[in-house]
Amino acid sequence: MKKIKFLFSLFVFCSFISLSQNTASWTADVSHSNVGFKVSHKAISNTIGDFRDFDLTITTSNDNFEGADINMVIETASINTANSSRDDHLRSEDFFDAKRFPQITFTSSSVVLNKDNTYDVKGILSMHGEKKELMLSMTHNGSTTARNGSELAGLYFSTIFSRSDFKIGEDMPTSVVADDILLNAEIEIIKQ
Repeated sequence: MKKIKFLFSLFVFCSFISLSQNTASWTADVSHSNVGFKVSHKAISNTIGDFRDFDLTITTSNDNFEGADINMVIETASINTANSSRDDHLRSEDFFDAKRFPQITFTSSSVVLNKDNTYDVKGILSMHGEKKELMLSMTHNGSTTARNGSELAGLYFSTIFSRSDFKIGEDMPTSVVADDILLNAEIEIIKQ
């Protein structure tokens, strides 16, 4: 009986060690990443922009990204559309109200592998005081090793959401600024 208890304890211990060795933490290399967006303006052109200040962390427990925990924090005031007056307007109470809502966050609840290195990422997007479930498409573009030996991976995220769901720019007619916003993020992550 003692031998069985010992073997069981040894099995549990080895399983724990094996699981902990597979767990990895990744962080964004912001200098090689971009969190961008695109929105139709007056139905004749697109306004593009990005957020310059953000942080992304990913925790994996597999050789791929299935089941990963993904957390992103974006500083709202870092919005950039290459036009300072427009950026100030977007930071104002008319749109993002960056003083009251200084951060935009996304926390994944599931990451499911499809095929060809694509994943469905479900999670909660918190923005402008509202929280909504959102589905993103994520593509693992590939992995490599940096000159210093660090493991790198490239990820592409995309989704479309409605600004009205987050009460952003409620007084702005959709004939001027469309309701649908395309999010497209190119993120390079470094294994810690």
